[in-house]
Amino acid sequence: MIFGVRVLASAQSGERIAVKRFESGQLFEERKTGFIETWQEFIRFPSVSSDPDNDADCRRCAEWLAAGIAGSGLDARLVETPGKPLVLGERLGKPGRPTILLYGHYDVQPVDPIEEWISPPFSPEIRAGRLFGRGAQDNKGQFTYAWKAIETLLAECEQDISVKVIVEGEEESGSAGIAAVLPDLKSDLRADILLSCDTGTVAPGIPTITLGLRGIAYMTVTVEGPLMDLHSGVHGGKAPNPATELARLLATLHNPDGSIAIDGFYDGVSEPTEDQRVLLAARSFDPRVYERATGVAPVAGESRFSPAERVGFRPSLDINGISSGYCGHGMKTIIPKSASAKISVRLVPGQEPQRVLELLESHLGTHAPRGLILTIAEKGAAGGAVSLDPHSPHAKRAAAILHETTGKQTVFSWCGASIPVISLLSRVSGAEPLLVGFGNDEEDRIHAPNESFSLEQFKDGFRFVASFVAGL
Repeated sequence: MIFGVRVLASAQSGERIAVKRFESGQLFEERKTGFIETWQEFIRFPSVSSDPDNDADCRRCAEWLAAGIAGSGLDARLVETPGKPLVLGERLGKPGRPTILLYGHYDVQPVDPIEEWISPPFSPEIRAGRLFGRGAQDNKGQFTYAWKAIETLLAECEQDISVKVIVEGEEESGSAGIAAVLPDLKSDLRADILLSCDTGTVAPGIPTITLGLRGIAYMTVTVEGPLMDLHSGVHGGKAPNPATELARLLATLHNPDGSIAIDGFYDGVSEPTEDQRVLLAARSFDPRVYERATGVAPVAGESRFSPAERVGFRPSLDINGISSGYCGHGMKTIIPKSASAKISVRLVPGQEPQRVLELLESHLGTHAPRGLILTIAEKGAAGGAVSLDPHSPHAKRAAAILHETTGKQTVFSWCGASIPVISLLSRVSGAEPLLVGFGNDEEDRIHAPNESFSLEQFKDGFRFVASFVAGL
C-alpha cells in the first residue's frame, strides 16, 4: 500500500495479522521541522576525524548523538576505541523476531578549500530546498533520516523486532577504531539485517540498491636524497632529483591500456558474470552527463571494460596527492630534497587487502630510483570488498518498497566507493548487508565544498526506512 506498511503482531494464543496504516508521508510532514532542526544541530559539530585538532569536537558529537538515540527509545552508550568512540544503541523486541542493525558514521571530511564554500561548512543553511553543510549528506543527513524513521515507528506503532544502532567516528579516515573493538562486541551486535544508508542513487530520483562496494588500501611513498634543497643550476644533471624520480616511479604503476602493472595484482579477480552484466545494463550511464558533472570524460582505467564495469567490478589505483619542492608564486630554481605521494587502491572481491599492499610495496621497491632513499609510511588496509546477492529476500523486498514509495523502477548498482567496515561488521554481526541510500553524486558534492542534501531526498529516505523496518 502506498505510504503504508504492514505491522505483524503475534499472541501466545495463536498468530494474528493486524494491518495498521502508517502514513509515513503524512507523519514526515507533521514532524519535518523537528527532523531538520536535529539534522542541522548534528552538522554544527566539526567532527573531522582525520584532524587531531577536532578530537574534542568528535567526542562532543558522539555524546550528543548517544543522548539523542537514548531519547528515541533505545538504550544508548559510548564504547571507547583506540580512536574515536562508537555510539551503540539497542531496543530489544520479542524473542524470535528479526533484528535490524543500522550503521552510520558521525565523522566528516575536511572542508578544504574553505574559500570555495558559499556558506560556512558547519553553519547549515537551507537554500532552494537543499540543506548545505559539511556532512549534510555524508553521512549525517542520511543517518538522521534513518534514525528518525525508526524513532517515529517506535513512537507510533507497536514493534516486535529488535533494533540496534552502531555509529562510528572514523569512517572518513580508515575505521581503525571500530575495527579494533568489533570482535569484542559480537554478542552486542548479533543481527539479521545490516542496514547502511551511506550510499546513493544512479541518477536523481532513481531508487537504487547497491550490490557491491570496493575495498580500500593506502600508503604514503617518499623519495629522499640531498641533505637540503639544491641549486638546480649548480647541481642540475649531477644530483638525482627526488621529484623527477618519484614521477618516474609512479608512472610504472599503470600500463598503456589503463590496467595496473603490478605483478600478481589481478590474481583472484573475476570479470562480471552475465547476470551482473544484465543488471548493470538496466542502469543507464551517459558519458556526457558524467562529463558535465565532473568536468572530465570517463576515460581512465582498463579500456576493455565499460565505465560502469570499471567502477563496479574492477580494481583501481590512484595517486591522491603529490608534494615536493617549491609551489609558490614565481620561480625558485631548486632540486628538492624530497618528494612524497599518497596512493590508494580500490579492491574488488577476490583481492585480500594486506596482500595487495605487499604487492604494491614490492613493486615500488623493485622500481626504486637509483641514488635516492625510498620510504613507505602510513600504510594500511581499511577493509575488503563487499558483494551482495540481488536475489536475496531482503533485497527483493527492499526493491518492491522503493518502487512502491517512489513510483519508479528500482535499479541495482555496484558502487566504486568503500565503506571500510561493512564487510567486517557483517561477519561479526552475522547480518546480511542491505545498502540503500539516497545520495546523488551530481548534486550533493560530498567530499567537496558546498556539500548538500535536498529535503526531498531526506524525505524519500525516511519513507523507505520506515516502510522497510515496520514491515519486518
